[in-house]
Amino acid sequence: MSSCFGLRKSKREEDTEALLPQYGDDTSMQRSVHQKMHTYQMYRALSKGYMPSNEQLIVNLRTLLAADILNPDNPDLSDSGRLLVKHSKQWLVEFIEMLRNKNDNDAIQDFIWFLSKSRLSLDTEDLADKASNVKSKANTTA
Repeated sequence: MSSCFGLRKSKREEDTEALLPQYGDDTSMQRSVHQKMHTYQMYRALSKGYMPSNEQLIVNLRTLLAADILNPDNPDLSDSGRLLVKHSKQWLVEFIEMLRNKNDNDAIQDFIWFLSKSRLSLDTEDLADKASNVKSKANTTA
């Protein structure tokens, strides 16, 4: 009843806080250790079935874009390697834009999570039988 009069408490701050810890680093070694720990925690969270938010995805994809491995000016790369890096970077930029513009309320993450929790069985034998029947009918008409 209190929500009808606007007295209901809004979401608690801790409900929208990132699952991974935030660090205040003093030295470059601490930053490096915390970055490695953060990466490990991200992989562990993904392996446990947690999905990152749009904001977390975008931050990590931007970090990947800035990585040396996606530098097309690397002299060790062949022409096709440079082209691959260029297209990969372009795909990541477009993916970030899609996340920003089309993934309202983490809809893609929810879809993947629900899909991973769903139970689906497929009768491949029946599909193969139907495919062979269709093929034989197509061969007889041809």
